[in-house]
Amino acid sequence: MGHRANGVDRPEPSVAFLAMLEMGRGFSAVRHRNFRLYWIGQIVSLVGTWMQSVSQPWLVLLLHGTPIQLGAVLALQFAPALALAPLGGVLADRIDKRRLLLLTQTVAALQAVVLFTLTVTGLIEIWQIMVLALALGFVNALDMPVRQSFAAELVPREDLINAITLNSASFNLARVIGPAVAGIALALYGPAFNFAINAVSYLGVLAALVRMDPAAMQPIVRPEQLASIRSSLLEGIRYAVRTPTVLWPLVLLGGMGTFAMNFQTLLPLFARYTLDLDADGFGALFAAMGLGSLIGSLSLAFIGSRRPLVGMILGGGLSFAVFETGLGLSRTALWAFPLVVVVGLSSMLMVNTINIIVQRSVPDALRGRVMALYVTVFAGSTPIGGLFAGTVAQAWDPPAGFLVGAALSVIFIGLVAWHLVVRGKARMVPA
Repeated sequence: MGHRANGVDRPEPSVAFLAMLEMGRGFSAVRHRNFRLYWIGQIVSLVGTWMQSVSQPWLVLLLHGTPIQLGAVLALQFAPALALAPLGGVLADRIDKRRLLLLTQTVAALQAVVLFTLTVTGLIEIWQIMVLALALGFVNALDMPVRQSFAAELVPREDLINAITLNSASFNLARVIGPAVAGIALALYGPAFNFAINAVSYLGVLAALVRMDPAAMQPIVRPEQLASIRSSLLEGIRYAVRTPTVLWPLVLLGGMGTFAMNFQTLLPLFARYTLDLDADGFGALFAAMGLGSLIGSLSLAFIGSRRPLVGMILGGGLSFAVFETGLGLSRTALWAFPLVVVVGLSSMLMVNTINIIVQRSVPDALRGRVMALYVTVFAGSTPIGGLFAGTVAQAWDPPAGFLVGAALSVIFIGLVAWHLVVRGKARMVPA
């Protein structure tokens, strides 16, 4: 049946047309050239980043490192975010983000070159891996808050949520491709090959940043007189503490990140000592988790703006806890692989929705500082969590790390549900 307009019968839109329209909405941010360049460059660079992220803990195990040493490497890589990410947020609100990203990405590429050189020459030792992880941590502490807030300058506000979710999708697409390729390359060529690929992959994002049109950037209103760094930091913190849709999602993110999302520490141990997998099997396990995360990210690109955000945060967190418990109870690859897919999917629904609700709750002038708090909580929880997971795995076994983490995460989910739902403090974020 059709409908009448001006006395003329017009056909109803076809299902195929509506599906194409919906697909277009899911990728609306890509129509903006600056974002498109950045998005593609990020995918190239992040594939290399994940290849290094998978290879570095495996190298520690090849050097006969203990679970605690493995946790320490991860802790050192993210510890600087605890102190420096807020400073990165202040810089993000004050200076040209594109130029700062050019600097941080160049230094990160040099770190990968050094790691490759030491590994390929056979000179690498665990303490050197720790030092290089710490060096990368200092770079990322400045880089991550800038990247988290950069999307707001690449697209207009109506496409911001889509840009956030597509950025996450690129991260998780790389999380599928990178570990899968890295696992095969580890088995055939060793970790040095993957470190070399990572160093080269930075050219993707560097080329994208150079080719962007600064005139097409979205204007960001900055005050004529800049406050002191201390005052700027306090302003962002006060805003976060006074805004329930920022504060409590960050509390949930911090709790889950510290105790339940320590996969870079636990998955290598779980793959090698519980599932008895080789390097290619370990890479495939990480890729399976990335596949789930990619599905979660792409789902949000289509439904994120039309679902209750608080419900998605809590539902994703609860699903994550349930399936991580199942992962902790599994002892065969037959069960572990489908479980890590669902764990990745549910974790990304929670984490990305937290990102969305925080970004939609913050004015542009404070975006860098508030997103720096997001990075501080998310990345800053990793050092504590890495050591926690390594200690639990060494005291009992790797699956115990999943079980303890899932149990503790339920406490944080209940706490946040009480404040945002039971006490009626949840505020609908304007579309």
